[in-house]
Amino acid sequence: MVELIPPPDPRTLLPPLLACLPTAFVSPQPPPALLPLLSPILRQRVQVLTSVATSSTESWLRLLCWDIGKAERLQSLVDGATFEPHPVSGEIELPDDIPVTYRRLDEETLQSRVIVPEYSLKVVYLWCPQEENAPGWRVAEVLPYDSAGDDDGVWSVSIGEANAHAKEKLVEDALRAAENHERSATQREEDEKEDDDDYWAQYDATPGRTPAPKTPAPAMQPLRGPSESSYFSRYADVQPAMDSHDPDEEHPEVGPSSLPGDMLAEYVKRNLENMDIAPAEHPSQTNGMPLSQPRPESASSASSEAVAKLEHEAENHSTYEIGVKQHISSNIKGLFRLARATGISRADFQSLVQTELDLLNLSDDD
Repeated sequence: MVELIPPPDPRTLLPPLLACLPTAFVSPQPPPALLPLLSPILRQRVQVLTSVATSSTESWLRLLCWDIGKAERLQSLVDGATFEPHPVSGEIELPDDIPVTYRRLDEETLQSRVIVPEYSLKVVYLWCPQEENAPGWRVAEVLPYDSAGDDDGVWSVSIGEANAHAKEKLVEDALRAAENHERSATQREEDEKEDDDDYWAQYDATPGRTPAPKTPAPAMQPLRGPSESSYFSRYADVQPAMDSHDPDEEHPEVGPSSLPGDMLAEYVKRNLENMDIAPAEHPSQTNGMPLSQPRPESASSASSEAVAKLEHEAENHSTYEIGVKQHISSNIKGLFRLARATGISRADFQSLVQTELDLLNLSDDD
């Protein structure tokens, strides 16, 4: 439903307001007849600031203007003006032709402007549809009027023209905002491109450098004296490939292991007992005398391969066991941090873990 807004009548609105203005130099408090003429926001401003005024000489007339500089000029204009009432009607006389213009700020804000050149005053009214008494025009601001340099925006001669101008301005603002956004996006892309060009231009500006000549390695000096004899003496400990005698086969016992505990030794011993390998030496009775029998070469080779295989399997088993333990430890630490983060205490966490372990024991027994 379109709201019907009547135009303001200056001859009805201005006389009560002009009659209240000179009382600002007599009383620090505004007259009761002034407050109903003001818009809600201006009325609240006058009531609050006059109630907390620290000096009785401060005039409430300045509160009718939101600009401090214009408020001082307004006070001087009212102080020098003479508002003479008509001798018959008792009201302040106004000219016959008083121009009224309109301005739409947004969907809910419609203003009208009334100019009184005789007193150099300009009154801005606001349409208030939700007033307690009745909807109507209320004073939004009282300003000094200067015909030479007065420019406070675009005003229209009618309400319809003001509404149309507000819609055009809304479209223009939207197009301008979209254009500014597109321009800023384009400028941002150009800046990023320039940054990339500057980055890669640094490589072009880097001066080329010739690599330094390589220093030839010093020539190898032949070994002489005691060093040469000690070098070749190490070949005496090397086992020839064609020699069938292997000194390591004389000691088939399992040596110390780097694995934890005696796991490797026990693992090798247990698997050797299950294999059918002839011993290196065994006593035999010939005329009551023990005879030594040489160890077959094939059995010795098979034993070495079996030991190497068992060592490899034991090492892998130990590696897997360490990895599983580390995985379990990492999960327990992660669960503990999660429990602390949710507010579970250390004792409750230990009790929960112990309960789960007890349940595992019960399931294993079943």
